Amino acid sequence: MMKKCFLFLLLSVLISITAKAQTFFEVKYYDKVDKCRYLGLMTYWDNEQCYLRCVDINKPDDSWDCAYQCDFQKQGRTNFMIFSPVPERGKENLSYPYFVWTWTKKDASDQSESPYVVFDLSEVGRNMKTAEYFTELELSKMNKEYVKKFYDEDEEMFGVITEACNTVNNQEADEDNGGGTSTVSEKTSPANDKPVTMHFIMVAATKDKSIGESVVTDLKLAEPEFKNFAKLLKINYQEHIISDNDFSKKNIMNAINSVNPSSNDIVVFFYSGHGFRFDDDKDDYPNMFLTYSDEGITSNKDYLGVSEVYNMLTKKKARLTIVLTDCCNSYYGATRKEIETSGLHARGRNSYDLKKLRKLFINSSGSLKVTAAKAGQFALCNTQGGYLLTSFLTNIHSAVSAVSDEEPSWQKIVDNARENVKRKTKDDDYNKGSQIVVRSISIKETQSSNDTGEAEIVSADSPLDNDDNDSGNSSDDSDLSFTELLLGGACVLIPLWILIKLLKKIFGKKKQN
Repeated sequence: MMKKCFLFLLLSVLISITAKAQTFFEVKYYDKVDKCRYLGLMTYWDNEQCYLRCVDINKPDDSWDCAYQCDFQKQGRTNFMIFSPVPERGKENLSYPYFVWTWTKKDASDQSESPYVVFDLSEVGRNMKTAEYFTELELSKMNKEYVKKFYDEDEEMFGVITEACNTVNNQEADEDNGGGTSTVSEKTSPANDKPVTMHFIMVAATKDKSIGESVVTDLKLAEPEFKNFAKLLKINYQEHIISDNDFSKKNIMNAINSVNPSSNDIVVFFYSGHGFRFDDDKDDYPNMFLTYSDEGITSNKDYLGVSEVYNMLTKKKARLTIVLTDCCNSYYGATRKEIETSGLHARGRNSYDLKKLRKLFINSSGSLKVTAAKAGQFALCNTQGGYLLTSFLTNIHSAVSAVSDEEPSWQKIVDNARENVKRKTKDDDYNKGSQIVVRSISIKETQSSNDTGEAEIVSADSPLDNDDNDSGNSSDDSDLSFTELLLGGACVLIPLWILIKLLKKIFGKKKQN
């Protein structure tokens, strides 16, 4: 039997978090301390934390486990993203590897690159050796025999992963056998038997001098993603991409006016570019900056309000309307720039549970409006995209993952993305504190033609958006580390254990008397 490395509490935390994972990676590296080669299965989730189980290639019964969290360093012009071990209590003195990705602003880290492997943080930037390989795994390519390389069949993790593999593989088998999953309910919603079309509008300032590279990445991430969603759901798809030299208010208005959705359609509007607000603006949401000109705003043809777009689209009465803008909400004259940070933006596109995908896009109705920053703030971005848009996509992946044990919800997706952005920017010099995403959500889950469920509603002026902690303090950061989770669990379980012991002692004495 493969040795078990965890106390019950640690295993419970691992299962809970792993069940929300979106992606798996395989890594092979040489351990210069143990003088052996390890093969590792990395379970990665949406807040740049992961869990790693490694087995000795020559002695498969020898294994170790450890949680990892993402940290950043910078040396001169070079950035380092470091996955640092967070060992369980009592094992802090063991030698765990650090996985290091490095990049400059013009050479961003890519998830297909093999990381460097070091065993001491003092080695970062020197004497670094790369892993033999590092690759993202598709659940459809994984099976029971593969998972057995890392986990025994009696371990709960074995069941979690293999069940997800079976879900994805069964979906693909149905597809190959003539579309067993292609039912009427996929093309229509329970409350509406009209065919579904997804209308996708993407506005991207791809030729902007300061953030163009980030905007191009946003476009490359979002457009194929939603096209793929429509393909998987077997619904119609129409897109309007306004970028490059077509980037203008006129073309945006033409695209909006050309969209005539039915009452069962989906409308998605994304904007990636600069945003601003005038000194006397009262709206929580910004204006989109719609010109490449160095002269800035010269007339109302150069900008368009986010709320104005939202109002125009929701009046069309599609079943589901999504408006997301990744742009600044700062006062006119101050604009964002790309910053030199990175992250593992795993795709996870081959890990979807179609039932969860349908719940989001087919069995939901209503609208959501989301923008990247609250009034007066900058919205950060890097060469891998805008923080809001990439976090939003990542959390959709996580929500519809076959590995996840949670029911998907648009409110959860937006709120989790908001927390991700908040955590990533807690030490931001631009905003002097965390970037706070503003959102307004009114979504119903459609159960049947006679049951439209309860609406999930969070308004833009919710206390969640205006509490004292949102002024920039990071003390309310909700993404707890493994250490914090373990300590919290211990604080609950240890007193409970002591109480049980005392009760047994008391009742034991009573029986003797």
